Amino acid sequence: MGTVLYEAHYQFSIFNLIPVVMLFFVILFPKIAEKTALRQGKEMPQTAKRIVRIFCICAGIFISIVSLILITSEISMYTKVVGAYRRGEYEVVEGYVENFDPMPYEGHSNESFEINGVYFSYSDYEIQQGYHNAKSHGGVISGDGQYLKIGYVQLYPFSRNDNVIVYIEELSPP
Repeated sequence: MGTVLYEAHYQFSIFNLIPVVMLFFVILFPKIAEKTALRQGKEMPQTAKRIVRIFCICAGIFISIVSLILITSEISMYTKVVGAYRRGEYEVVEGYVENFDPMPYEGHSNESFEINGVYFSYSDYEIQQGYHNAKSHGGVISGDGQYLKIGYVQLYPFSRNDNVIVYIEELSPP
């Protein structure tokens, strides 16, 4: 029995709040525009008020649709990754980390490695479920020679880059 370094769980992304903030601003924008005009000693013409309202309604509808797509995508990814882990529907590989390619602190590339021919790639800068914490930002995978047991969900069986890590345990080498 080793030390469990990571176990899959729901990960809330701050990016999920961006559409909510945008929608809130769009709802308040007509009132803000009208108050700003009044502070300047002018009244907004009716046509300008209508244009602002129509723009805000269209923007609100667009933001709502984008939010719905993002939420649906997030739920789908959660079901595929964390749900599969909880149901025990994942693969396990054990061995030494090989071909470790760390992500630089600034990002702009993925961190990757292999264990017994199974390839893993991830980045701190991608919104995803599963393990994605690079070594440069405090990740638990430190480099070649580390002996690990990794549970992973293979999202697309014919793609080399879609092994999503759901469990990491550091073991003593045999």
